[in-house]
This record gives sequence, C-alpha cells and structure tokens, in this order.
Amino acid sequence: MGRVDNKVALISGGARGMGASHARLLVAEGAKVVIGDILDDDGRNLADELGPAARYVHLDVTKPEHWTAAAATAVGEFGRLNVLVNNAGIINYGPLKTFDLTKWQHILDVNVTGTLLGIQAVIDPMIAANGGSIVNISSIEGLRGAAWVHGYVTSKWAVRGLTKSAALELAPTTFGSTPFTRVSSALR
Repeated sequence: MGRVDNKVALISGGARGMGASHARLLVAEGAKVVIGDILDDDGRNLADELGPAARYVHLDVTKPEHWTAAAATAVGEFGRLNVLVNNAGIINYGPLKTFDLTKWQHILDVNVTGTLLGIQAVIDPMIAANGGSIVNISSIEGLRGAAWVHGYVTSKWAVRGLTKSAALELAPTTFGSTPFTRVSSALR
C-alpha cells in the first residue's frame, strides 16, 4: 500500500525536472496525477510513461481558465482533487541597475500570480473532497536572497508569504499548506 493511495494530485510545471519527479513519486506511492505544463510534448510523454494513473493538460499558470480546466480534469477523470503541487516557476538573471521590467513582471506573473491562481482553482474541489493539501514550491532564495536573480528572489519570498496567509485562512476547512516539500530518498 502506498502513502498516497487513492489521492489525486494536480502538479503545475509537471512535465520535467522537479515536477516530473513529483509526478513519478506520487504515482509510485499510489496517487493519480494531472500533469499541467506548457511543454506539451514533454507532458504528454510523461503521462504516457506513467500510464492510466496520469493525465496531461496544457496549463499556462498565468491564465485562470487553464487552472479551472486542470482542476476539472482531475475531478472529471479521477473523481476528486486532494493535492496541489504548485511547482511551476521561472528564473531570469541580470544586474539590478538594468533589470528588464518586462522580465521582472513575467517572473512575478508565473511564480506568484500563478501560485495564487492555482490555490484559487483548487479550493472548491478540495472542500468537496473533505480537504486537501497545497504544496507551494519556494526556494532557499525565498529565505536568504541572492544577487543577479532579483525577480526570482522576490517571487519566492512572496510565495512564502502567500503560503502562510493561505494556510491561516484555509486551515479551518481542513487544508494543509506548506512552502516546502521534503525530498524523498527516491528523488535524491
């Protein structure tokens, strides 16, 4: 028996990297997963690899309607939604003095607004499933900062704050919300 048997997870940024690792581990532990990403070929290939326990949806995390469709896929295909792994994120490098405002806004749109939209999209389906867990992926840079990655650092600090406020608001409805995940030995 797996640790997450019969749970259904939605993973943003799930087509490769950490997101794909989350999907593989969750399926190995008994969950069903909906992999959301803008990397359609990678996402479909991963869903095919994982078999009937996985579905792929095109998910641009900056678009509320994509989140609505992704949550609906989880409920429609697997009957419920228990877990959100808000994993999608981007990074850009540049000196503070000349950091491009368009790149700055794009990082905040993906990393912060995308996280908010994900949380909003899963509240009702998770309440219908008698609660759930929201895992928002932050970073060590959300704790200490770093030069040359100003938009990323700012966004990860914001994700931590959003996670804390979401946890306080949603806790009475049996949600769990955390800005960090424990890396399983299977992922190391």
